[in-house]
Amino acid sequence: MRVAEIKSISKDDGYIYYINRYKATAVIEYLSKEASFPFSFYVEINPLGMRSYHVNNIPRSLDYPIIPVMKALKECVIEMDKKHELP
Repeated sequence: MRVAEIKSISKDDGYIYYINRYKATAVIEYLSKEASFPFSFYVEINPLGMRSYHVNNIPRSLDYPIIPVMKALKECVIEMDKKHELP
């Protein structure tokens, strides 16, 4: 399983300034198939500047185990944040 891309990233307005919420569309490849689905994630920054990443709303109807998908998406989001590619 591999994340081909994360596209259509949009930032949600929030009232808590240290939590940035996003919505996006993931394209993953697994078992010679390709699936596209919407998901959400957020980046929380603690008072010391450390960041924690959380991935939500992965569809349960996906024909692949959810935990590896969440882990791969989280790694991809972390890389995008390090490269300053998030809006």
